[in-house]
Amino acid sequence: MPVRRLMPIAEVKEFYNKAASEFPDRYANYSFEQWMDFLKSNTLLIVHPSGMVEITVQGRDFLRYLTHWGRYPDDRRF
Repeated sequence: MPVRRLMPIAEVKEFYNKAASEFPDRYANYSFEQWMDFLKSNTLLIVHPSGMVEITVQGRDFLRYLTHWGRYPDDRRF
């Protein structure tokens, strides 16, 4: 079983900031909070009371699905 890693929310925000800088037109009206709400409401991430973020089993499965169908991190828009 893979090791589960928690990361601080500030580190998660770096992923959003990178995507927002690469695709400014797509993120102009899509805040970090909206992005996180999407991930949380679809049970892809858990935000712990400590401020640490953890990917869920469903989140890992979603990433596997994207990779299986030829979607890679460098191709991402969102």
